[in-house]
Amino acid sequence: MKRERSERVLVFLKGGIGDVVFALPLLGDLRAGFPAAELVALSHDQGADVLRHAPAVDTVRSTGPMAARTSVQDALRALGPGTFDVAVTPVRSARAAWLLFRSGAGVRVGFGGGPERLLLTHVAPVRPFEVVFSRRFERLATALGLPTGAPAQLAVAASEQSKARQRLRAAGRAETGPLVALHVGGGWPTKQWPVVHARGLVERLAGARAQVLLVGGAEDRARAQEIAAAAPEAVLDRSGASVADTLAELSLATAAVGLDSGLSHAGVALGIRTVLLFGPNDPASVDPVAHARLVTQPLPCRPCNRAGKVRCPEGHHRCMRDTTPDQVLAALDLLVAAALTGR
Repeated sequence: MKRERSERVLVFLKGGIGDVVFALPLLGDLRAGFPAAELVALSHDQGADVLRHAPAVDTVRSTGPMAARTSVQDALRALGPGTFDVAVTPVRSARAAWLLFRSGAGVRVGFGGGPERLLLTHVAPVRPFEVVFSRRFERLATALGLPTGAPAQLAVAASEQSKARQRLRAAGRAETGPLVALHVGGGWPTKQWPVVHARGLVERLAGARAQVLLVGGAEDRARAQEIAAAAPEAVLDRSGASVADTLAELSLATAAVGLDSGLSHAGVALGIRTVLLFGPNDPASVDPVAHARLVTQPLPCRPCNRAGKVRCPEGHHRCMRDTTPDQVLAALDLLVAAALTGR
């Protein structure tokens, strides 16, 4: 149906970077359903860094650092003056529903699993055992009667890519060979690939005359330094950079090796050819795309999901330890070859 430009749609997102990335299809569905509206996304600083690269979003607002506890009044101040016509959130809390109510929106959409249901006009069913994360958020668009199926999409503007190239040149980028990004973090300890394996991959890539871009958070700096020491002349260590800068630099990579983590899923949304290493989580939790290849180990104990968040319940962590540098390099070679030949 036709929409007027005066309409405003609010989407409130919390959680980690991965939660924001998994909401990208919902944003695409809302953009298609409200093509003339101003689509405003509200999240924390790190989420806002992702959403600034989301083509579906017109305006991005931030509530402050991810770890900060933000009141509804703080969130309303971040949004600024004016009201909304439609407000949507996947956040299941009375506080989030109250924010939607205070936004002035006559149409308020969320999940109906608790008392927040009383403040919502449209409710999506809660299905706790649904595997694919983005499909959970898709039900919010369905509750509005909108078609679904938009892809998770991010795009970095040419001006931001130009700044990213300058930063990488300052870090030692030669631009004479391929640039392969390697995510050194991973959030949960059990999602992380052993440092010894990451070092082995860096050595092999350096031997193939590739440069390696290390990405991750500030908490990953020690791991990054240990990995970089395997071939310092071939490594650009950009761990600890802001999410916005990291995504702009990641968009310049020829290919990437990632983990089941927000930055890696954001790289896939950027269209980067990515090998994803999955350990404790179920690979079916992400939608398959042609430019991503998943590497897992066929172990009877996996997936262990949140039961194995901090340590392997079996004590061996084979889901990540058994994934060797040679396996990852082979998957990377196949993925890049398939992209170059159009298969």
